[in-house]
Amino acid sequence: MRRGDTAAMVVAALLAVSVSLGLAYAVPPQKSIQDGVFNEDQVKEGRQVWENVCSECHPMDIFGPDYMIGWEGATAGEFFEQIQATMPYESPGILPANEYLEVMVFLFSLNGVKPGEEELPVDATQLYEITIDGPFEWAGVGH
Repeated sequence: MRRGDTAAMVVAALLAVSVSLGLAYAVPPQKSIQDGVFNEDQVKEGRQVWENVCSECHPMDIFGPDYMIGWEGATAGEFFEQIQATMPYESPGILPANEYLEVMVFLFSLNGVKPGEEELPVDATQLYEITIDGPFEWAGVGH
């Protein structure tokens, strides 16, 4: 086997592995949560879901800047899926997808992320194109 053939086989093998893992189709994040990717109505709806469901177990102030810094660099899609897969603790995944999204944007808003005009859709492709980044600043419980 010639040297060029070996290199071509290695490249082909790596490509096959990346395709099978979905890496060849991964889309790098295109936006930031700081770009106004959700709207104020979604924040209000998220507050209602928080008050009706989440607050039974969680005090709001534990989800401040220190918590969000732990998510810095991740995507909104990863954060959304984590919330959906683990909450509420007793029955993960029972809420409608839009309510998980609204809770997520409410948490962003609590940390000083400003809403924009557009509604953020519950769309995995779009959520994975949005990076979570600061600066984060506690907007407070009265927010």
